[in-house]
Amino acid sequence: MKISVIVPTYKPKDYLWECLDSMYNQTLPYNDFEVVIVLNGCKEPYYTNIWKYINEHPKINWRYLHTDEGGVSNARNMGLDAAKGDYITFLDDDDYFSNVTLERLLDKA
Repeated sequence: MKISVIVPTYKPKDYLWECLDSMYNQTLPYNDFEVVIVLNGCKEPYYTNIWKYINEHPKINWRYLHTDEGGVSNARNMGLDAAKGDYITFLDDDDYFSNVTLERLLDKA
């Protein structure tokens, strides 16, 4: 695994799907990166909705974690502990990457 993308999320809104779609549309081959989603705080209905998205997009190496403890720092640290990539990057759930972001990051690394 070359790159781990850690996405912390708390009570996500519809913008999360645009964020995750940007991972699905990367030009870097799927087997070169993983997406570690860390849902922190309130579990439902978010947990189930995210699992549904993951199951509808099986080509990506997804890792999905949940903690009742809130806080973006805690979520990022959980993601770091779970990440398997040689390189790590973070993506907030209300943001997205261009389709070539991971490929360019890896080229620069």
